[in-house]
Amino acid sequence: MHNRESAPRLRRGNGIHFFFTSFWACFLIMALSTCVYAFPWDPQPPIPNYDPPRWEKVKTLWNNHYGGNNLDELISTLTSLKEVYPAKIEPILLLAKAHYLHARYKSQDRKEHFEKAEQYALQACKMDQKNLYALTTLIETLCYSRDHNYIFSKYGTLIRSYAPIKDTTEALPDMKYSEWNAFKVLWLARVDIEKGKAAVIRVEKMAGENPKDGLAQTWASRANYYIGQYYTSIDEHDKGLPYYKQGIAYGASACKLLPYSVPANYWYMLNQSRSIQFTSLVNKSFYLKSILDPIYFCSKENSIYFFCGPVISLATIVTNGGWITEKGMHLVNITLEMDLNGLEIANILFPHYYYIPYAWADVLAYKGKKAEALAILEKVIASDPNVDPLIPENHCFIRLAKRLYNDIKQGKY
Repeated sequence: MHNRESAPRLRRGNGIHFFFTSFWACFLIMALSTCVYAFPWDPQPPIPNYDPPRWEKVKTLWNNHYGGNNLDELISTLTSLKEVYPAKIEPILLLAKAHYLHARYKSQDRKEHFEKAEQYALQACKMDQKNLYALTTLIETLCYSRDHNYIFSKYGTLIRSYAPIKDTTEALPDMKYSEWNAFKVLWLARVDIEKGKAAVIRVEKMAGENPKDGLAQTWASRANYYIGQYYTSIDEHDKGLPYYKQGIAYGASACKLLPYSVPANYWYMLNQSRSIQFTSLVNKSFYLKSILDPIYFCSKENSIYFFCGPVISLATIVTNGGWITEKGMHLVNITLEMDLNGLEIANILFPHYYYIPYAWADVLAYKGKKAEALAILEKVIASDPNVDPLIPENHCFIRLAKRLYNDIKQGKY
């Protein structure tokens, strides 16, 4: 009798919960569509309107710099603009980024290019203290060229002055298809995994109907990754594998359409790396190039993308791939110490994205610093998973932190 009476109450409660969840999701959509964000994840280089001939040349060279092409000519053109317009920030900003890219892509005069990148990025920060393009270029330069003591003794106060960075965008921009709003309502409510799955169905429909749209393919890759990660976090990784595999397929399509897109490469790489996470080292070595190539590309072009995703992802790849991955890193002039510096800075700038301290603790445990790792994990575990409604992934990250904490405590790590 009691059970029969309680059932209607449960159904009414579920209805009220659904109403408020939908209302909140709709509110977020309206808020996001009208808000001017201070920190886009995939910013385009700031190309101004003055001196059109030279800036058009800069734009052309910039669009063809991938792989290290045209960087010397790009630097020369930007230098001429700086000399003619010494009070303008745009030549300084792009000189910093161009020198940084030169140092990352080419071995010739690497130290000198890093030093110039640091000099120009700091100059831009002083010219406009709110310019996050200048800050992120400075941080990228420091992480890949300076040691911990130098970074934090000289720039620690400056970096902390920007923290925490707020008003970040979604990982990917909105689309304009008729299904979009229905998808977004479900996506913003994806903390309920069934709504997340329904969102995947919606975005896959858009991707299927628009096979030449690289953004749609990237969104489908990103959405599938979320579901896969959810199952990995509840220790049901096998249930997540079909989603990772779908994410790989959509990501591969996105990379063919947008080969120089950081988001396309990033979500493809994440799905690929998660899909083999618990396989043998022999199997991992077979897929290593298909994982490291896109993450190194993302690392060079935009290490700050989506809460410093290339930095934190590389940390997880190292702890799961071991010496094989570390050897590959050294071949492209990246060390684990560089990644640790990036993790520490990321944790300062984005304290509400809990995968950052999780990855930081994972690397520390990997290096044998288990007491430090446990201290960081205890803070993650005690954190509020709902601190930011736009990051429901934090529920997954806390579960992963609990698992890692227990593994360390039990001597399994």
